[in-house]
Amino acid sequence: MRTLSRTLAVGLFGLSLVSASVHGAAYPDKPVTIVVPYTAGGVTDVFGRAIAMKLSRKWEQTVIIDNRAGGGTIIGTQHVSRAAPDGYTILLTSYGFTSNPILRKSLPYDPASLTPLLLIGTSSNMLVINAKLPYQNLAELLKMAQEKPGALILASSGNGSSPHVAAELFAKASSIQITHIPYKGTSPAMNDLLGGQVHGIFDGTSALGNVSNGKLRAIAIASAQRHPSAPDLPTFRELGVDMVFGGWFGFFVPSATSQPLQNTIFKEIEASIADPEVHGIIAKTGLVIENKTQEQFKSFLKNESARLKQLTESGSASITVE
Repeated sequence: MRTLSRTLAVGLFGLSLVSASVHGAAYPDKPVTIVVPYTAGGVTDVFGRAIAMKLSRKWEQTVIIDNRAGGGTIIGTQHVSRAAPDGYTILLTSYGFTSNPILRKSLPYDPASLTPLLLIGTSSNMLVINAKLPYQNLAELLKMAQEKPGALILASSGNGSSPHVAAELFAKASSIQITHIPYKGTSPAMNDLLGGQVHGIFDGTSALGNVSNGKLRAIAIASAQRHPSAPDLPTFRELGVDMVFGGWFGFFVPSATSQPLQNTIFKEIEASIADPEVHGIIAKTGLVIENKTQEQFKSFLKNESARLKQLTESGSASITVE
């Protein structure tokens, strides 16, 4: 019996070691990295830093924001697609994840290698121009663009981004030609817009701060109804341009990440967004915060992809991405 007891004890001890090695310590037991595929200072970066701040306090672990800009979000997205599926490398991205597989001939990563986790929210694209320009409204801006094809220079946060797609849809709906200048994020694009190097950009309502201080002029918003943050700003449809379009922001993880771990990360990020401090920071940008499940986010992205495919295949939008 003593021999049998010793054997059982050794067996159970060995089993506990195997269990510990398989399951590891409680998540997270080391720093977590959130990759933002844009330069620092843009709205995606703002969302990431606010959420990272809350997660870091809750987990008592460092949560790093890694800005990997370039390639219309491809550089940062590719990095996360190759990361270990252990929950320590997370992607926070936006519309480029939808548009890149549709608009580009090839990608250095498989979109299926990343799985949608949590949608932060959605936004409507608003056309803003440098306030020093003489154009006071959409009619005056379109008159210039019609008289001088290609003279209207619109910036974007990168090829295939929502500002880029919005600009091309606007050009198509208005029967004008534009010149598109892509940047590595909203922040550098906005800097050049404020400096007068470009005429305008399709940004979210986060640009209203620069509108209120007189640096930018809001022309119209591509929403179905007027935005509550800008009730005096007309929609494009009101002004005779049939255009409704917006972006989204959300988290992704490598697809091989276990579902239990995905569930854990989802709940932690969801709780962080609901925190009054974080919620306030996000809400100030004008983003409509969504409360969707992971499956609803996946369905949302499928619908966004189908919509863009329909636009491009029907000839409603001719979007060039190099």
